[in-house]
Amino acid sequence: MNKANKRLLRQSLLLMATGFLGSSLQPVYAATPTTATPHPAKKVYKIKSVSKNLLRIVEKAALTQVKPVYGAETALIPQKFLEGQESTQNASTILSFVPGVNATSTNPIGVKTHISVRGFSQTQVGYTFDNLPIADLFNGGLSGGNNNYADLTNLIPVTLGETSGVRVTYGTPAPDINAIGAIGGNIDYLPKVPSAKRYESVFAGFGSFNTRSYGAEVNTGVSPGYGNLLLRFSSRQTAGYLDHSPDREYSYYAAYDLPQISPTSKWSVIFLLNKNQGATAARMPTALLQQYGPYYQWPLSFTYANSTAEHMMAIVQNKTLISSHAVFGVKGFYAYTNSNRLEYVNPSANSPYNSFVTFYLNPAQTVCQYSGNDFAGNNSAACQAQTINGDNYHSYSYTTNTFGFNPSVEWLSHYVDLKAGGLGAVSLYHSRDYVYGSPNVPEVAGYNNLWNEHAWRLYGKLYAQAKIKLTRSLAITPGLKYETVSTHINDVPGYYYPVGASSGRSYSEVSPYAGIQYKPIKAVTLYANYAVGYKYPNITAFYSADGNATSTSPSTPVTIKPEQVNTYQFGAAYKHDGLDASISFYRSDFAHTFSSYYDTTTGLTYEYNIGSSSYQGINIATAYALDSYVSLYGNYSLQAAHYTSNSSSAYGVATSIGEPRANTPTYLAGMGIEGHYMDTRARLYGNLVGPQYIEASTGAATSISMPAYATMNFNLAHTFRIHQYGVKNVTFSLSGVNLLNSEASVLEKQFPYINNQPGNYLVAEPMMPRSFFGTVKMVF
Repeated sequence: MNKANKRLLRQSLLLMATGFLGSSLQPVYAATPTTATPHPAKKVYKIKSVSKNLLRIVEKAALTQVKPVYGAETALIPQKFLEGQESTQNASTILSFVPGVNATSTNPIGVKTHISVRGFSQTQVGYTFDNLPIADLFNGGLSGGNNNYADLTNLIPVTLGETSGVRVTYGTPAPDINAIGAIGGNIDYLPKVPSAKRYESVFAGFGSFNTRSYGAEVNTGVSPGYGNLLLRFSSRQTAGYLDHSPDREYSYYAAYDLPQISPTSKWSVIFLLNKNQGATAARMPTALLQQYGPYYQWPLSFTYANSTAEHMMAIVQNKTLISSHAVFGVKGFYAYTNSNRLEYVNPSANSPYNSFVTFYLNPAQTVCQYSGNDFAGNNSAACQAQTINGDNYHSYSYTTNTFGFNPSVEWLSHYVDLKAGGLGAVSLYHSRDYVYGSPNVPEVAGYNNLWNEHAWRLYGKLYAQAKIKLTRSLAITPGLKYETVSTHINDVPGYYYPVGASSGRSYSEVSPYAGIQYKPIKAVTLYANYAVGYKYPNITAFYSADGNATSTSPSTPVTIKPEQVNTYQFGAAYKHDGLDASISFYRSDFAHTFSSYYDTTTGLTYEYNIGSSSYQGINIATAYALDSYVSLYGNYSLQAAHYTSNSSSAYGVATSIGEPRANTPTYLAGMGIEGHYMDTRARLYGNLVGPQYIEASTGAATSISMPAYATMNFNLAHTFRIHQYGVKNVTFSLSGVNLLNSEASVLEKQFPYINNQPGNYLVAEPMMPRSFFGTVKMVF
């Protein structure tokens, strides 16, 4: 292996680590020949980590970087940017720094998140951790999709303390990105990995709404024969800015680089567990917010809901050099999600609003009693009415177990880089809801269950893609992905499914991809891409099939089709003399557009197809270093979404050409200034969110718009270098959120009044008021 080939391999592997050929900041390894091998044909290539140099390169940028990868635009929030943000931001809201992304949550910790990327809803966007799916395979989104009763509002799959950066891919991603249903983009959380140097740290914080945090982190450093271990624990709790909405989170994280067994192979393990418990805040009618104040919640004597939720993920991965030009990688993972919610409704409650809680049907204290001992959901089951002990308490539980396997191989050469692999995952699901007259709700299938369903979803993907370097300045990236999805659901007899039912369906699709990048001069990059993607139906698409079953006929066929998108992007990037600037244009054409119908008389949500639609817009991002100490940045996104066909659905919803899609801000803008001098860092930044049409409970857009709103925030931190008494340094930071104390809604939705009252009303989630948070971190 000559010097030129060795240098080429090192450079190629480094590019793979930075994201041109991979999406993780996990250690990636370059090959260098050992001097002990006497014969060139038997050279042994030794694994040598380059992650330290990689992180040094990434952390030079304190602002979000936007650049093309595989002909598509991506944005990276580097690790340096995350420092000092954990007290005021979470793994969702940090995304608001990225051009074209709007992200909110209803408390400082990060529950009830809402994320849109270029106007695409959070269930149209993929979410990965170390390029492995963390979104719910049955509902999408980070917390169950936020579109039906199964909302897992208190679920927090990943925290900022577990990440070393966040990478956002705009548009339908390349085949090697392992997101499922990511037709509008993907958000990849890069895992925090052990560093070479040993350190220990403790941290604590306090802020508005009695928000408190504390934790510790230990990194053993590289130790021959023992590997390298990173351990982290943190806890955050808050009283919340909404009335009686306390919440608490515990986070456990470990990353371990195993001792090197072979000089050409490296193993690592990652484990995370995030647990949350607290109140589930309600979306409140805007009329009551205007009457009692923007942070009003229902009195506890009227209704309340308390939830516990946890997300666990374990990853084992290996990278092995199988030749001087090829790397084989494999990851195995297991993810567990569990959410339990106990909800109370005063039986004497009388309100014209049907959205003050998540369950709205009063079954007159009567459910369907199964007459046998087999609660498997056979269609021949005989049922009879029987009174239960009230229904003012509702116990809802949602559990998933997901197992996955991700092999890949990469072959790197001077002219062509090839990548191929796959992803296989099976997810098991159990959702149940029981009612009773006291908080110790029993779970007796066929007696007091509104529903009790089991399901499984099998996902498989095979892909291949290449980066063909035609010249030093021109490269094209063709790719192809094949996906197959099978879903089966079984409903035990209960209130909604008197005889029980089973249904399911399988889908298989092929998605081509093509990207191109061209550098006419060193400072300019031109790029474009075309991609086809599919979003497969959520579990709510199967509800109507099972609900239509009778004792003499099975479930009706599932007719819903996958949501298909054709995405086109092109743009230009400029980088020279401290100026980073980019502009991009995009268009995504949808067929079989998904929408969700909420039945206000039963409390169930049904997913359906409704014609074709189109999303299009412009992204502009700039960052400029005035000197070595001060930088400015700004971004602006103009986006629009509308239907492109006249269509109707079985739920009475109709669309017409040009009608807008709801929940798509017409524009987003952000600007800020950042400075650092010696050991002091400061940042002042603001965001502007444009108006957006409000969605009705039927899934249709209304003619009402949420008004635009703006926020301004700051962060100030100083590090004292001590190097005495075992203490290396101490960092104090202060952050402020919504300095202008703007009062606005981050989400609104329209519902009809109940009891045959005419008209509709709006519910809303208010944004966080002016607040301040301080933290201290001590490193040993």
